[in-house]
Amino acid sequence: MVYGPEDLSAVEVALLGVLSVGLPPSKSAGDDTFRLDHVTAVVVGLEAEGRRETHLGPDGVAVTGGFREALREAIADLETKGIVAAQAAGMPAATGGYEAGLQIDLVNPDDHPALVDRYLGQLCMERLFNVPAVYPYLMERYARSGEVWRRLRDEGYGA
Repeated sequence: MVYGPEDLSAVEVALLGVLSVGLPPSKSAGDDTFRLDHVTAVVVGLEAEGRRETHLGPDGVAVTGGFREALREAIADLETKGIVAAQAAGMPAATGGYEAGLQIDLVNPDDHPALVDRYLGQLCMERLFNVPAVYPYLMERYARSGEVWRRLRDEGYGA
C-alpha cells in the first residue's frame, strides 16, 4: 500500500519529517536538543498548540513519559506499515550511515528507526515546513546542524 502524510498520525508525520531534515547525531553536536525524540516532541507541540515545551520534561530537554510512549507506538505502527525499520540496539543511529571518526548516537530501538520510505519522509518534512509555528524551529535546527557539520569537517571528519 502507498501511504501519504494524510494517512499518518501527527507523531508519525513529525517523526518522518524530522528523520528527513538531516540533523547531525546529538553526540557529535554535543547537544541533547538534537536528539530525535526531543526534536520530534517539540515539532508535535508546536504544530498542535504552538508551544514547544508541551511534550518536554521540567529540564526542557528530556521528553515526557507520555510522549515517549506515543513515539514508541508511532514507530511500531510505521514499522508494521513498512515505512521505517527497527535497527539493532547499539548500532549507529546516524541517518546517513556510519563513517569512522564521527561521534554517533547509538540506536535505542524504541527511539531511532531507519527510514525506509524516503519519499514519504520528504513529503512529511515539506508538510512540517508549511506549518508557520514549526518552520522557524526546524530552520533553526537545520542552520545549527550546518554549524555542527562545518565544525566536524574543520576537526578532520570526512578527510
